[in-house]
Amino acid sequence: MTKDAIRAIKQAEEQAEVLCRVAEEKAAEMRAQIEREGTAHCDKATEEAKAEYDSELALVRARTQRLVAKKKKEAEAEAEALTATAQEHMEEAVKLIVWGIVERCQ
Repeated sequence: MTKDAIRAIKQAEEQAEVLCRVAEEKAAEMRAQIEREGTAHCDKATEEAKAEYDSELALVRARTQRLVAKKKKEAEAEAEALTATAQEHMEEAVKLIVWGIVERCQ
């Protein structure tokens, strides 16, 4: 081989080394960029999911409060009706109890 051929081969090898280093650096930059973008995307998705969760939770709490208030009113109305019915029969119940005691004592 001639000196020119050897020199050309060395020069090609050096260029190949430079190209490999450039490619490795470019790959590292691309990997870092993708990781940053992936992290940003993950953070954004997490924030959106949390916002949606908070919104849904607020709706569920509001529905729950309305349902509790409705059931409380219904229970109070039923209690009032039972109290009224008991009051209507109170005099008769007292008489039955008193006469029942009187009969047992005789």
